[in-house]
Amino acid sequence: MNKIKSLTLLSSILLGSLTANAADFLDTSAPENVFNIGARVGFNLSNNSIDNTPYFKMNLSKWGTGFDAGVVCDINIRNFISIQPGFFYQSRSNDYAYIYTAIGGDIENYGHTRHYTFNVPILASLRLNPTDNIRWSIDFGPYFEFGLDGSDKDLSKDTKYKEDYYASRKSFDIGLKMGTGLEFFDHYYFGIHYLAGCRNIWKEYYDGHNKAWTFTLGYNF
Repeated sequence: MNKIKSLTLLSSILLGSLTANAADFLDTSAPENVFNIGARVGFNLSNNSIDNTPYFKMNLSKWGTGFDAGVVCDINIRNFISIQPGFFYQSRSNDYAYIYTAIGGDIENYGHTRHYTFNVPILASLRLNPTDNIRWSIDFGPYFEFGLDGSDKDLSKDTKYKEDYYASRKSFDIGLKMGTGLEFFDHYYFGIHYLAGCRNIWKEYYDGHNKAWTFTLGYNF
């Protein structure tokens, strides 16, 4: 009988411990602060695609580097779920190379682009608590991108030129942003996100989309 009581007591303690840990991991209680502000800075790897046409014999677009700087605002619905609008200034770049068939023979082109944007994401953020001092976020939502300025430098031997980046590309894009982040000691943040453009960015001739990886450090006030 004593053994049964001991086992029952032990089971109750273990069940209570697991329940408490689960409650801490997914904290459904009301937040102390409805609004929080955070600063973000980091770098990105970006690219934009050109879908192959019957004229392309070779089409290569390489990922380029850039930087991100901005702010985010957490609108805390509960401790485990937030809506996070943000505002970022971004620099993006990429290299390209392609060969296409024209009258008189094949033409080779290669060059480098650099452009600047305002990026406005609106994310739903699920917040989990692996430990007392670490918060893990899983983020997903749309973003809106507004092109500011940029250049497209053709570096080919026979066709060197420089033009406005947006001469052949659309300056407005909309897409999906998804990723994850870790917050340490209620303030320090590291996040990785992928941005997938959903709009054809080319004004004519081609189809293609923006894409980028961002790696950011931050501080939440």
